[in-house]
Amino acid sequence: MNKILFLLIFICQTSISQTLNDLDIKNGFRHFKFGSSPSLIKNIVKQENQASQNPNVVVYDYVGSDIDNIFNEKVESISLSFFKNKLFNIGVNFGDFESSDFERILSALEKTYGEKWVKPTNKDGKILNGAIWAGKNVVLELFKFDSLYIGGYINVYDIKLTNAMFSSDF
Repeated sequence: MNKILFLLIFICQTSISQTLNDLDIKNGFRHFKFGSSPSLIKNIVKQENQASQNPNVVVYDYVGSDIDNIFNEKVESISLSFFKNKLFNIGVNFGDFESSDFERILSALEKTYGEKWVKPTNKDGKILNGAIWAGKNVVLELFKFDSLYIGGYINVYDIKLTNAMFSSDF
């Protein structure tokens, strides 16, 4: 009996960690791969107003028409951030976002990456709901937030490149 119980626990733990490993294996989002240079990605336009003060960070808007919805939710915009010409962050903005939209995407992400996610901290009170999946190399965040309107987004980033960007001397 103890052997069976141990085997069941092992299988459950392996399947949970495997789903987070899938996040690392994917190493990006859709056809965007972390570490890629802007020249390797089609249909991007450099943002005129760069929000980052770091001169090594450049943000582009994806203007392709092949990603118009994700999990049946209309995509308003996709931004790609590069540090020293390496893709390190992918932001998907859904625009207006209802609680049912959040729950639908959360459910789909749980089926893909498992239920081993954590709730974000909400120090400024703008996050209405959220879930964070953290692999060894890649983090995926799903947020419903309150800014000028109720919106939602998915943010995916490479941990090593993001840490390098934050620790760079610019």
